[in-house]
Amino acid sequence: MAITVVANPVTLSWTDYTSQRVVLDPADGTAQDAFTAFNYDLPDLPPRVVGGQYALAETMHLTITPVALVRSGARQGADLLSHEQLHYDVGVAIARVVARELSRLRAPSLSVLGAALNQVVQLHFHRRAGLIQRRYDLDTAHGTNHHYQHAWKRGMRHCLSHPHSHHLMGFWL
Repeated sequence: MAITVVANPVTLSWTDYTSQRVVLDPADGTAQDAFTAFNYDLPDLPPRVVGGQYALAETMHLTITPVALVRSGARQGADLLSHEQLHYDVGVAIARVVARELSRLRAPSLSVLGAALNQVVQLHFHRRAGLIQRRYDLDTAHGTNHHYQHAWKRGMRHCLSHPHSHHLMGFWL
């Protein structure tokens, strides 16, 4: 089964951002110049039967799109955009793991298949993504600690260059 990950767009630009008077980080409630998260979309395609078990459709695209906000009047520089890009890339890296897990899902009923799909989504897109995003902002002081910003960028480059990676900076994806 081929569940593929599509990021749309792959690389963020300031035109992907919606301007707001105040931008708050939902993790800690602090005012920020920008905030980036991701949405995911998995089409609702009819399941198939494999060896007497229900499985997701043979092929589909798991699409990642940005949720991107910028504070009105904030300096829209390259360093800030680079910091925000990594927040978005977390979604792409996690989506790869989700796609692999979903491609292996088998269940004796549609309800069990749906519950298993929801468990995978909750674990990766919500729990693990949240932990990684929070740690990234703490380590980099929301992008102002250049040492840790570079370390996280190196870690993400390594993660994205290995399509079967399960870790980012010591965190499970």
